[in-house]
Parts: sequence; C-alpha cells; structure tokens
Amino acid sequence: MIFGSLDLLDALLGWLTAKSGDALARSTGRRILGGGQERAFRRIVNSAIEKAVDTAGEGLTTGQRKEVAKIIREHRAEIGDGTDFLEVGDLVHALIDTTTELDAFPLDRSQLADALTFWITDGVARDAMAGGELAPFAAYAHFSRIFELSARSVAALTRLEPMLGRIDETLALLRAIEEHARGPGHSPSGFGTLIAERSRHFVGRTQFITRIDHALAGLDSGYVIITGEPGIGKTSLLAYLVAQRGYIHHFNSRSEGTTSPVEFYVGVCAQLVARHGLSHALLTETPSSAHLSRVLRLAAASADEENPLVIAIDALDEAEDPEHGGNRLHLPRVLPPHTYVIATSRELADDFLVVDHRHDLHLADDSAENLHDIAQYVRARLSTPGEPVPWQTTPAELAEILTLHSEGNFLYVVHVLDDIRTGKLSPEALGDPRNLPIGLRAYYRMHWQVMKDRWPSTLAGHYETALRCLAVMREPVPIGSWTNFTPDGVDETIARHVVGEWRQFLNVRWSAEHQEPLYSVYHSTFVDFLREEGPGLSRYERHVYQVQRSMILELLGETDPVPPPYP
Repeated sequence: MIFGSLDLLDALLGWLTAKSGDALARSTGRRILGGGQERAFRRIVNSAIEKAVDTAGEGLTTGQRKEVAKIIREHRAEIGDGTDFLEVGDLVHALIDTTTELDAFPLDRSQLADALTFWITDGVARDAMAGGELAPFAAYAHFSRIFELSARSVAALTRLEPMLGRIDETLALLRAIEEHARGPGHSPSGFGTLIAERSRHFVGRTQFITRIDHALAGLDSGYVIITGEPGIGKTSLLAYLVAQRGYIHHFNSRSEGTTSPVEFYVGVCAQLVARHGLSHALLTETPSSAHLSRVLRLAAASADEENPLVIAIDALDEAEDPEHGGNRLHLPRVLPPHTYVIATSRELADDFLVVDHRHDLHLADDSAENLHDIAQYVRARLSTPGEPVPWQTTPAELAEILTLHSEGNFLYVVHVLDDIRTGKLSPEALGDPRNLPIGLRAYYRMHWQVMKDRWPSTLAGHYETALRCLAVMREPVPIGSWTNFTPDGVDETIARHVVGEWRQFLNVRWSAEHQEPLYSVYHSTFVDFLREEGPGLSRYERHVYQVQRSMILELLGETDPVPPPYP
C-alpha cells in the first residue's frame, strides 16, 4: 500500500472512532486551546459540515443539502471545541444518530458521520501542519492511534470511496504529524513510518532469521546478503529486524527517489552520530568509501561480540551505480571488527559488491519454508476481526488456495487480501476462489482489466496515460508536477481519480517542503508489468524526458528546436 494505504485507512477510522482517547493528547488539548484555537476549530467544523453533506448526500437535492447542513450546524456545539479532539469520532456519530430532524431526509447516517469526522480531522491536520492556529497539535498531539485497526472501518472504506484520493492525502499528512510529534531525535533516518507499516503485520521467517544470525556469528565482520525475487518480502523482513533490534538502517527505493550514495551516507552517519556520540562535523564530509570507513571505525570502537554494530540496507540493487567504480553506496571492502552489513537485493548478474567477507542467503520462492510463511501470514490476516472470508470457505481453506496461487510471492497475497476486503474480489465477481489468477503478473493483468472496465470510455485513455506517466517518474511528485509531465487531457481531477482507484499500487507521503502529498508507484513489480503490458512505458519515458528538457532550456533562456513528440 500503497503499502498499507488501506491498512492506514482502517487505522485512521479506527482511531477516529476509538472509545478511549489518549489522555496525554486530551490534556494537551485543554492546555493549548485558547480563544483563537477554538474559533479555528469551529471554522473547520463549519467547512467540514458542507463537505460532508456533499459527500454523503448524493441522493439529496440542492435544497435538501442546504437544509441538512443547517440542521447539523444548529447542533454543532455537541461536537465540542476541540479540547477532546481524539473523541471527535464518537461525538460526531452521537450527534448524527440522535438528531431527529434528519429523519425527514433519505440519508445514510453512518456514511454522513464518517464523512463529517474525516473532514474535521482533515481540516485540523492541515491547519496544524501549515502553522495555523492549531499548530500546537502538530507538536504535542499523540497520533499513534492511527495505526490501530477497527472492524467497522471496512464498511466505512466502501462508503467513503468517492473521497479516496483526498483520504490518501490526509493519511500522508497524519503520518507526517506522527513523525513530527515523536520528536526530532526519534528517527534520524526518516524511515520510521515505512518500518512501522512494513513490520506491523509481519509473521513467520523464524527459520530464515536464525540463518541470518548464524551467518553473523560465523563472521568476525562482513556482509550478509539476502537475495530473492521482487515481492517475496525482503523489505518487510528487514523492517522487522530493524524494528525488533534497532539496527542502523537505510531503505533504497527507485520509486521513492532514494537511491543516491549521498542520501545513504548522510542518513546512516546521522544515526551513528546520534547513537554513538560522534562529532556532527562528520556529516559535512564528502561521501566516499574512505570517509564511511572512518565513521564506522569510530562508531565500532565500543562494539564487541555481545554488542555488534549492524547496518541494515534494503534494495542494494536499486542504489545508483558508482560513477568511478567501487561498491554501491561507497560501501567499504573491509569492515571494522564486530561490524556487519545486512543487505537485501534482487539477484543480479553483475558483481555490484566486492568485499572480503561475505555470506549469501537466498529466499527461494518455491521453498517449503517460504510457502509455510505465506500460509501463516494469510491465516493471521484472515483471523483479524472484521477481515472477510468470502466464498463460504474457512480461513485455513482460503489460506491454502492463496498460498498455492501465490507462487511463493508475498506481494500477491497482500494485494489479493486487500481486493477481498474492499469487495473487488467477491463471490459475485469470482464464483470460486480456485479461479483466482496464478502468480503476481497474472494478478496484475486481471486487476488491470477490471479497473479498465470501470473507467468511462471517454476518459480511459487519459487515466491510463496518467498512471503510465507516474510509473516512469524517477522520484515522488505532487499532483501539479504529475499533470505537468503528462500529455494534454490529464488534469488534476483525473490524477486524483487515479489515486483513488489505484491507491494500493501507489505510495503517498507528505512533503513539508511542498506542503502537499507526493505520489509514486508502490513496487517495482508493477512498473515491470506496465513496461511489458500494452503500449509499454517507452513512449511515456520519452515524453517526460522531452518535457523536462524543454523546461530546462526555458530556464536557460533557450528554445527547443525539437517539440516534445508524443505518439
């Protein structure tokens, strides 16, 4: 979901409707909310009422919508003044459920309450992060409850589907608030949210983790390289190890634009400086293998067999190739005593890591161990309260079918389970679970066709163009940049619709610099699928390149003799 885009939505709605708010946040709210903050909160509530009625009142006339909004505004005081903000979900549902004047209108009250709660939360979060009157919430409110689950949120997700593009933006904003609220020293790496998301549903891999530990014990220092096919769960495994053991870490990602040696050097050195009390002057040095070796020697001075220095690096294969030879990310050939690097990678033909001490471990997709772990993961997900088990099957039966059809790929079962939960894969749509596609590529092909059938015929080409252009972006982009790099006909409305329809295949994160969300394709396997399916990606790569070239020439005051072609 995005990894966990749907899970985060579950968590958000669960948090909004939690019966017991966080005492620290409530007391903080009472302490910081003065007259200006109360007025700002009331203003947000008034705006949220209009938006919620528009969202939930599809069957109402314009006059009826105005009347419903008026009725809710008359009872606005029941929502409070923001001092008990973590209780807003309960307060809103109580207001909507008990307001008898709403009986005269054909409304789904639960949908209206969920929409109103969302728009209030959205307004508070945006005001807080933009430095408005509610800015203290960004520093003190405890937003960790957004990572809790609620059974009722599955139905709420379906009801709020027209708002999914906006919901993803708000989720990104709330994650930024969560990181901000934890304090600047909490996660020097900046990967705290990714680690929380990828490790939250982690199960299994006990035998493989034991093999990792044996490999570390067999080296005085050196590298343990974990290889496996894309989607087999290498990132989740590494995130789990980091979450459980507190390893120094770095996660490369082409889709996130995190691939450069500079980002690795700065991020890892910042963690080493914070943890081992090293000089901050080390962060100003030009990244190189020699400088990284020096920092590691200083940090490893206190390391021993009982307390080794371990650095976890994900997707080493996605890191940039070094310009003048050497190892990717300037990794040194020799590590100090009791210093180790655990790195994941696709299997590569080129020898991108030349080191003196190295142990390779392979995650085989067809191994009994891997298939057992997938079945365990599916059973755990299906046993979660509120997780549907369709086709009149038991969790064990469905786990067996999904494991067989997954061909050993974890990402396959993650996507299929999300589709089952949201109703895209239902007994009505698929009469027998044994008819599920076999393998990740077949799943992508089926999902692609299902989604294309849902697109309006007059806009289908624009939707496909928007998605394929996003797939070739080299880093996450805001909506405005996304549409600027696509051919005519793709505007903000279409881009947001693509976000809503394809949310499980997209990453979204809040940018403090842009003060808006940035979007990218979630996993390289989906980019690979788009490259081989239909028109591929070459023409879109050429178009994006030509637009970028024209923009650079314009900034330089030159003209482009060749207009950007788009076949």
